[in-house]
Amino acid sequence: MSSSINNEIKIYRKSREELECYPDGLMIICPSKPSEDIREGYYGEDFLLEFSAWGFINFSREPDYFGLYVTSPIKAVKYFGVVEEVIDPKKEEHPVDYFREYESYNEGDKLIILKRNKIIELDDMIPYEGTRIQRFQYTKLNKFIEAETTDDLWDKSSLV
Repeated sequence: MSSSINNEIKIYRKSREELECYPDGLMIICPSKPSEDIREGYYGEDFLLEFSAWGFINFSREPDYFGLYVTSPIKAVKYFGVVEEVIDPKKEEHPVDYFREYESYNEGDKLIILKRNKIIELDDMIPYEGTRIQRFQYTKLNKFIEAETTDDLWDKSSLV
């Protein structure tokens, strides 16, 4: 599959309350730089919006849902997505050509493929408070929907 996407990805704007139609499940929240702050060899929210995917991370628990925290100046969880599959980019076909050229790629890293047209830009982003989000963290969809700040997303004792 080529990195040029024939079917443009549609991004919806919704409130987190509108996500209550989804069953509770495991959610992974990953940090990202905003589009305007990307250095060569790295990627940010543009990657998510272009490929309907996120990578390259090494994790053991496959999530049902995905959230993207965007760092300064936004400092909030800005996007939500429904996970279609988690793949090894070396072994399976996917939309991200030349994935080894990303400085963030390491052997064994996975690529999270999101359901097309199920990416949501949140009307009510979850603002940063407290612990910095420097690497991915797990939470549950119900906590995500109810959170007032990023501190409400997880047990502080589980942060690494």
